[in-house]
Amino acid sequence: MRQCRLILVFFMVWPCLALCAQVDQTVRRAPDFGSGDEWLDQGAPVPHHISQYRGQVVLIDFWEYTCINCIRDFAVLKSWYGKYHSDGFDVIGVHFGEFNIGFDVNNVRAAAQRFRLPWPVVADQKGTTWKAYGAQGWPNRFLIDQKGDVVMSVFGETNNREMEDKIRDLLATDHPEVTKTASDPDENDFRPECGVTTQETFVGQLYGRGAVDDLGDHQIGDSVDFEPPHSPPDGGVMLVGRWQIEHDGVTSEGHSAGAEVRYHARSMYAVISLTAAKQVRVDVVEDGGLLPKQEAGSDVQFDAKGAYIDVTDARMYYIIRSPAFSAHLVSLAPQGPGLTLHSFTYGNTCQLADHP
Repeated sequence: MRQCRLILVFFMVWPCLALCAQVDQTVRRAPDFGSGDEWLDQGAPVPHHISQYRGQVVLIDFWEYTCINCIRDFAVLKSWYGKYHSDGFDVIGVHFGEFNIGFDVNNVRAAAQRFRLPWPVVADQKGTTWKAYGAQGWPNRFLIDQKGDVVMSVFGETNNREMEDKIRDLLATDHPEVTKTASDPDENDFRPECGVTTQETFVGQLYGRGAVDDLGDHQIGDSVDFEPPHSPPDGGVMLVGRWQIEHDGVTSEGHSAGAEVRYHARSMYAVISLTAAKQVRVDVVEDGGLLPKQEAGSDVQFDAKGAYIDVTDARMYYIIRSPAFSAHLVSLAPQGPGLTLHSFTYGNTCQLADHP
């Protein structure tokens, strides 16, 4: 089970979070958006100041486009937006990056379009809005009432019924008909029978918890020829071939580079980007053999050589979707230099939806 702890990155930041969700109902004035924020308006312009939303109920959703917890949460937010938007409910997505790729506005814009987010999105490039709200990690949602006060915040991927009940209570003041709209099912995708997965695996030295085994005395910026002495432990990453060690990942520097990760879960995702190449094929092997098609995530393809993914964008790739919760050793072999592995995340038996 993931252990909660504070990490210093720009501000006090927690990683992409699920199991340690917290609810805060302290009432305070909602801060405005930061002057350095970049709004990614789609179509008609939208208000760019919190005061312009006075009279409406607003949910500020701090998200990160590679965060699986945030991506899973979009279905919940879209449901609320669809049910309550016409009654004065708005969502504003504030994106603050976890990896360096998260501060490229083009990546954020492409992600907002890929996830079909129907609400305004702002790229918080300097973290000013993040700091003003006291956001702690991803996802972190702040509910603002019609007077412009934060009346509830939820940190993590759960407590959806509590948040929806509060939204309905606020809207019912002017729109009592919302009480006739059915609430979403009160589901908890982290109940014990769903299974407890391997914790998020960071490949670089982000948060001081890089999972690369046998790193030795090598430092950020070093190019290293790895010769794996053994198989990695659960949640560990074993590299082979030449890689450059970076703060938020490792980058392949040859055609013989590879990485192994061991985990227990039902699904596995990898955050991957490119440095110079426009496309790199990555061969995928499970437990030393061919990955069965029934265990392939939505980004995996097959040809005569076996399973692979084509990395063309900096994003999260869906690698494994097993029929049952199980433990595996997955090997990734980039067929060229310039591919950066950032992290691996996992899903349990209750989190089965495909994600873009």
